Amino acid sequence: MTSYKDIRAETGLALSTISKHFNGLPIRPENRAAIEAAAARLDYRPNVLASGLRSQRSRTVGVLLPVLDNGFHLALIAGVEAALRPAGLSVIVSSSPDAAVGAAELLRTRQVDGIIAVASPHDLEALRRAAQEIPVVLIDWEADVPGSDGVYLDNREAGRIAARHLLDHGHRALAVVGGDRSISTTNDRTEGFLVEAAGAGAELAPELVTSGPLTIEQGRRAMGEILLQRRRPTAVFSSNYELTLGAVIAMNDSGLRIGEDISLVGFDATDLARATQPTLTLIEQPEHEIAAQAAARIRARLEGGPSSRPERVVLAPRLVTGGSVRRR
Repeated sequence: MTSYKDIRAETGLALSTISKHFNGLPIRPENRAAIEAAAARLDYRPNVLASGLRSQRSRTVGVLLPVLDNGFHLALIAGVEAALRPAGLSVIVSSSPDAAVGAAELLRTRQVDGIIAVASPHDLEALRRAAQEIPVVLIDWEADVPGSDGVYLDNREAGRIAARHLLDHGHRALAVVGGDRSISTTNDRTEGFLVEAAGAGAELAPELVTSGPLTIEQGRRAMGEILLQRRRPTAVFSSNYELTLGAVIAMNDSGLRIGEDISLVGFDATDLARATQPTLTLIEQPEHEIAAQAAARIRARLEGGPSSRPERVVLAPRLVTGGSVRRR
């Protein structure tokens, strides 16, 4: 069985330094990297229970998500777990679809050392309490949790990129299948789209800018309503994965040909994009980088102690072109 002595032989570092690392105490970054590389080569698995008893830490990080039934959230879990595993940190996942669940409080009772959260409004008070005791990193949805770090997509830029792509292809009759305007991500995507469109003289009528829950059914219903308008738009932007899937279903049900009769820029539906004919043009967010950055912030807090100022990391969206946008 691999021990600290084997890692010492690999790295030349003192046993005390190796012990500090696996007990969650701060050490020099280059020493941490050397220890983790040696642990991976030697297939070393720390005794998390014993380490936790010595350090008064659980060696676990909570991941709090609104739901667990979409690809983006599942990719976040996988990315966070992969980034934390080399440090001997495990992940507890809790979903929070409504206020009755109390998922944020559940993580606190499990004595997690930190929380990475997509912060639903009903979880904010619990997360604010948690942030007074342990590190909290918010991802995806921006929220007022004093002391927390944040890792976010530039969602206004995502909306602007979608609008600019459609405008550059000659479209001026536009529509948005948008999400709940109280959620920062989808609100910012819609706002970014509208501002870019207005700057080019393409004002959208209120009935062509929909909002609602982030569900496939909402995307189908909203797109169906848009397609029934007397002056049907030539191009549509859908602002999240489920809404994009629903919008595609409505377009298919209508008999309209995507990319021929009507153009579409979707969001984050990479698997769907490959399955449609033509393939979809999408705004894609770097889900793996979001997960890695969030895990890095939690590790930095746990290993280096609190800093005076919370950090906010903003990542850029990317346009992935397919065949669903036709030039007019």
